[in-house]
Amino acid sequence: MMASPTSRDVRQNVRMLDDLLAQVIAYLDGLEAAALVERARAAAGHEDESPLESLFDTLTNEEALFLARAFTCHSVLANIAEDVTGRRRHAEADGDSNRPRSLPAAVEALRREGVGEDELKGLLAGLDVSPVLTAHPTEVRRRAVVDREAEISRLMALRRHHLPTTLDTRLQDDLFREVALLWRTRFHRPDRIAPADEIRNAMSVVRKSILPALVELYDQWGDAGLSAIPLKLGSWLGGDRDGHPGVTGETLRLALRSQAKLALNFYSDEVRRLWFDMAVSSELAPVSEGLKAIAAASPENSVHRQDEPYRLALEQIWERLSATANELAGGSYPARSPAYDSAAAFIGDLETVRDSIAGNLGERLVGARLRTLLQVARACGFHLLAIDLRQNADVHEAVLAELFARAGEGPDYLSLDEPERVKLLLAELSHERPLRSPFADYSEVTARELGVYDAAAEAARRYGAAALGAYVISKSATVSDILEPLVLLKQAGLVTGGARSSSKVRVAPLFETIGDLERGAQVISDWLALPQARSLLGPEAVQEVMLGYSDSNKDGGYVTSRRAVARAASELAQACEAAGVGLQLFHGRGGSVGRGGGPAAEAVLAQPAGTVQGRLRMTEQGEMIARRYGEQPTARRNLDSLVAAVVLASRKGAAVQDGRSPALDRLAEASFAAYRELVYETPGFEDFFWSATPIAEIVHLNIGSRPASRTQSRRIEDLRAIPWVFSWSQARFMLPGWYGFAGGVRRAGLSASELADLAGADDLFGSLLSNMELALAQADMEIAGKYAELTPDPALAQKILDPIRREYEAARELALSIRGGTELLEIQPELAESVALAARAVDPLNHLQVELLSRRRAGDESAAVRLAIQLTVAGVAAGLRNTG
Repeated sequence: MMASPTSRDVRQNVRMLDDLLAQVIAYLDGLEAAALVERARAAAGHEDESPLESLFDTLTNEEALFLARAFTCHSVLANIAEDVTGRRRHAEADGDSNRPRSLPAAVEALRREGVGEDELKGLLAGLDVSPVLTAHPTEVRRRAVVDREAEISRLMALRRHHLPTTLDTRLQDDLFREVALLWRTRFHRPDRIAPADEIRNAMSVVRKSILPALVELYDQWGDAGLSAIPLKLGSWLGGDRDGHPGVTGETLRLALRSQAKLALNFYSDEVRRLWFDMAVSSELAPVSEGLKAIAAASPENSVHRQDEPYRLALEQIWERLSATANELAGGSYPARSPAYDSAAAFIGDLETVRDSIAGNLGERLVGARLRTLLQVARACGFHLLAIDLRQNADVHEAVLAELFARAGEGPDYLSLDEPERVKLLLAELSHERPLRSPFADYSEVTARELGVYDAAAEAARRYGAAALGAYVISKSATVSDILEPLVLLKQAGLVTGGARSSSKVRVAPLFETIGDLERGAQVISDWLALPQARSLLGPEAVQEVMLGYSDSNKDGGYVTSRRAVARAASELAQACEAAGVGLQLFHGRGGSVGRGGGPAAEAVLAQPAGTVQGRLRMTEQGEMIARRYGEQPTARRNLDSLVAAVVLASRKGAAVQDGRSPALDRLAEASFAAYRELVYETPGFEDFFWSATPIAEIVHLNIGSRPASRTQSRRIEDLRAIPWVFSWSQARFMLPGWYGFAGGVRRAGLSASELADLAGADDLFGSLLSNMELALAQADMEIAGKYAELTPDPALAQKILDPIRREYEAARELALSIRGGTELLEIQPELAESVALAARAVDPLNHLQVELLSRRRAGDESAAVRLAIQLTVAGVAAGLRNTG
């Protein structure tokens, strides 16, 4: 059981880093600057906020910018002070502390429950777990800042040891230097980050921690006698074009080259280490014929190696990897042997080496390094992460309409109804003739899309079909939405038409809105009823479906979204079972509560019975990548815990259940009405949102590569869900994480005792309440009221703020009465202390942000104000550990 860190340790660390920052500011900027920061901190310490507001009101723009940087730096350092003790990790640990948190522990737990070895073997063989890294439209942290944070964390961790005086003095000096470097590091980006930057940043985390964690896990699983390949990595970086014209075929090529370089470098290093081990003489031990064949092809001709066949074979493998890196990753190694034509050929050579060692030297001499290298190569190939392609169904429609029009075939595609579209698309899949012409001059959008399909086909040829993950279709609502990308992929040879159509890429519809989630199972049933569906699914016959937590929340509120996702999962499992195919669910979760955030393993275990089936994919976005996977030990724990949860959830219930809960369904329906009444039916709400949150500034800040909205409109329907959640978080409303719950309870006529019974009986509702309580604790209605005052129409602000405050108080009272408490998070005291620590760092940043927003909206467009706003956005996001 994890030992609980003490609050005293956290407070000591906070004081130390605060003092160091004060010393740094005095040292680098002078005593007057340090005094300004100290006055602001003293004012922030008052319960009465008026001294702080008075100070901020008198600041020049340059002084405001300076304080924004100081408070943001303080917020970052407060996180480090807490994280180095492990308190936040301990507070956020998944659910029951007695639950198995590793794959070997989960397997042993099932054995103790009486699960037989044959059933266990089948379960493990079918495991397919994949965290999928995605870019983040509101990622605020620069890589340079993350690197400084990591070094300060490393030095702070050393302070846990009792050091000699000289070493302790050196450590203090090093910490001063690192804090000073952080203080002088630019927190903001001078320009919007590009997809290439996002790829580079993600690969930095994969190189530093995720790949080493994967290697460590496969090594540990091997020691436990587990030979399955349950865990693979996925990515949207380079393949997610939805609303992002900057992602092209060349972006996909860049991502795969970057990934291949990392993978091949790792393989080469491991093979070279094996080379040093295997100085086994053929005069002392025989080798297999297969190994002799590899050794014979080696370019190594030193007389000192002629009786060392393992070294000769490993040299040949190393040379071939070098040549492969030249071809796939743009390397320039002086390779002396031909490149591998596939990862399977590389794996085959490693298996030959292993079999020769096992057969002639004994199984115990194979060693963990070779065994683990084989497992990682099987999981990662030469591509390392399988890249999903994603595009909006509306784009598919437009591209196909142009292709049909230019080919002179059939009527206007956009004018067809759904049955006519399905009929036409099936006809296109019934033959091998392409729609596209190499001589046609297509529009920019169509040409860009065709270029992506060509790049994907090239990737499948060069890296293997496993380099491509799913083709995710945003805004899926009909069967034609599933058929359209299949016809488009056919234009690049990734889908083969004819009587037995086949696809090298699995197509995954994404159901995002409440309505789409409710209709999703029927869409899948209709799709699977088509004669071509089975052959297009391939021999494994598994249908992947992505469930959207973010847009469904924006569409219908927190409670309705979570219930709709869970019910859709059950209904999809039933539909697939009826059609005789498997189901793989892809959960599109974010970091915040409003976007399905919360402990990942707890979320897996709360899935409805029969829906996990040993297969699960889950998005990991933006700051959550660094938070969950930024350090190797953390990455290993989270990956192991995720796989263990999938194993346990796959045994939950003997069969698929219908997922119905009358009380929960009633609550979800009533919550939907309460949420929609405020967000979509209240006149002026859209104007309130754009003025009472920093959304207008966020849209124009250089935070992420992806536009905040799919279109140029201000409509909430068109805004991406992530900046929607981000804006409410910045203004401390946290509205997407709780609004609609209390109103739904009132409308549904449910009592607190009924809700308490429901929480005890339903894992989903229990998890929902736990996460909602965190959102309520992070919210601050007093600060939210300051943001509301930015609304030009005071009457409108009051009309909307009043029901939000009433709903907040009602939700808070319900949360407490359901579990019989008096304070939010009181049964999670460490998390409560963590939230309080964050509030002390974030509250003054919020007040400063309000002041700066007021200046900007009054017409001050100075660079200092714009930059200061961006810094406060970064500081608030860091303190709340949440950018949406």
